[in-house]
Amino acid sequence: MKKLFLILSSVLLIHPSITLSQSLTFDQAVQSYRTQVQKDPKNLEMHQKMIDYAAKTNQIKVPLNIYQTAYEKQPKNPIVIYVLAYAYLANNQENKAFPLFQQCVTTNSSIWQAHLQLARYFKNHDKFSQAIVHYEKARDLHPKSIAYHFEMGQVYRRLGALDAAENAFLQAIDYDKFSAQAYYELGQVYALQKMADRAIEQYRKGKKLDPDNPVVRYQLAHIFIDNDDGRNAILALRSGMSADTQYSQVANRLKNVSSLQASSILKQILKAKPNNAYLQYFAGKLCNKIGEKEQAVFHLKKAKLLNPTDANVRFLLGQLYEEQAQTQMAITEFEESVALGNVQLELLLELAKTYHRQNNPEEFMKIATQILAINEDQPEIHYQLSQYYDHQFQQKRREGSIEESEDLSKKAVEHADRAVKLAPDVAKYNLKLGEQYDRQGMLKAIRFYEKAIQLDPQNAEPYYRRGLFMSNFTFGSAKVLLYEPELVMEDLTHAVQLDPNSAGAHHALGVVYDRMGNVQQAMLEFNKVAELDPADSRPHLYLGEKYANNGQFQLAISSFAKVIKMDPSNVEALKDYAFLCLSHDQDRLWQDANKALESAIKIRPNDAEILMNYAYTLYLNNEFQRAVEYYQRSLEIRPNWEKTLYNLALVYERTGQKGLALQTYEKAIEIAPNSRQGIKALEKIKKLKGKN
Repeated sequence: MKKLFLILSSVLLIHPSITLSQSLTFDQAVQSYRTQVQKDPKNLEMHQKMIDYAAKTNQIKVPLNIYQTAYEKQPKNPIVIYVLAYAYLANNQENKAFPLFQQCVTTNSSIWQAHLQLARYFKNHDKFSQAIVHYEKARDLHPKSIAYHFEMGQVYRRLGALDAAENAFLQAIDYDKFSAQAYYELGQVYALQKMADRAIEQYRKGKKLDPDNPVVRYQLAHIFIDNDDGRNAILALRSGMSADTQYSQVANRLKNVSSLQASSILKQILKAKPNNAYLQYFAGKLCNKIGEKEQAVFHLKKAKLLNPTDANVRFLLGQLYEEQAQTQMAITEFEESVALGNVQLELLLELAKTYHRQNNPEEFMKIATQILAINEDQPEIHYQLSQYYDHQFQQKRREGSIEESEDLSKKAVEHADRAVKLAPDVAKYNLKLGEQYDRQGMLKAIRFYEKAIQLDPQNAEPYYRRGLFMSNFTFGSAKVLLYEPELVMEDLTHAVQLDPNSAGAHHALGVVYDRMGNVQQAMLEFNKVAELDPADSRPHLYLGEKYANNGQFQLAISSFAKVIKMDPSNVEALKDYAFLCLSHDQDRLWQDANKALESAIKIRPNDAEILMNYAYTLYLNNEFQRAVEYYQRSLEIRPNWEKTLYNLALVYERTGQKGLALQTYEKAIEIAPNSRQGIKALEKIKKLKGKN
């Protein structure tokens, strides 16, 4: 303890009573602190008051420097850690204070003030679940703290847990019956619960303690008008104006008036005295309620100028812009509202809906994460997240990122499952979950397809998805089909009957016809899909493969080109297109093949076939050194591939490196003597040796 005293006695802290004296010099404050710290070096309240005094007198750097020195000498002392963190906080260095408060509770978990500061940090950053953990720890260590109860009430109110908020504010009042703000906060909770009489009762109690505060009465007026309680809203507004020196002379003009009359009077008052953000905001809300949208926008814009940091003003302004089809202006206001700390679920859901509609997945994901952190019970958000992860899964699968794609698939299933559990009677949620289980080959997919059919029997999609699943589901080592083909075709034909223009139904029919070996009928169905949904690349991918198998290479090349145009990241299409260009129209299309393979390498850089074919296009372009590099990269991935070895040998031969050419041809023969490349390599060796 002596060592702690020696360090802290040199720090500029002050006894609480000294802060009341404005005439006291800073040196006197230091001297008083030295006396006090000798008696009680662990008194954090004394330290805090001195730090506050130093900050108030612009001397914060003095104690801050000495606390930093103390911390260097005793980095594990919880008292030193706490006071240094508090000094950083007083100096507006939250980024330095926060980790120290965390270190403090790790070093000594019984310092309730550190838990309180951490709770406030998390509360201010809208991390309410973490804030609650530390508030409860502070409560357990110091049950009579009014700060805990009061601030917990604010957190619960932000979360919409009004019963818990009410209880917290009541306890705060029990510990301090002279806290006007606690009465006001409790009154606002009652107002939110639409208990106007109880709200007014609490405000009257607060008013006795704090008679000249117009702001809290304006806040109550806003809550009442949000609850469509125009009468009490105008009463609260008039009460606030009567306490506001700028408007006290005109407050009685709002006595015994209707909402329509109040709107007209308020416009006149604000025309003469416009510089009150609360009144402008209230006028905007009132005009909106009575259908005067343009006037509402006018007042909200005024409120925004007067108080640019009011997130709620921006939210309402954004809603009005959206009603007026001014989408981009609405989004700007919504985003600003969120940036200013507005975490109202209604706002976040509105923004998520907008991002989803705009196909902006990155911003949607950010907002969706915020929404679920506040309230996990949002089935539509879970459904949209399932769609997002499903899309990402398919993308990663095409790129060959198997492990990553599996993680995405799990997330897609989890969110679809959550959506169904939250809203079991929504057809599209059941359909999505069925689709996810279908992709995993799980029989329970049928159950969710059937539920979707039951909920929405006129929708073709669950029928054709169920039919397609049944056509593919097998059991046992012999891979025996579980469902009869008649059941499959019944679902698929019914889907087409329900919606003859359903591209999905025709696609499913095409897949089933192909599995049955009826390629001609399958191609007819896929051509139908291409006609119905020009943006769907899948039918062209199938048709390209079939045209290639039938020797119709130009049609195949054309089909794969269409796939690439629609889906530039489809690696299989890029590979097949390049291969056909090089195999069947090399002189005319090798440069197109080169571009396709360049794209494919960016997506799948470790595909031996892509690297080999790309190297061949470099060879055709006389870029021999680069061709060798890419052939060698291909061989690093697939060392014993005779095709790559043969092509590499061609480059060596072309560049006069006959020794390397012979060696590489021989290796190709050694690996696959009877292959096409092995036979050709033998001929090459004979010619090269003959030349020698």
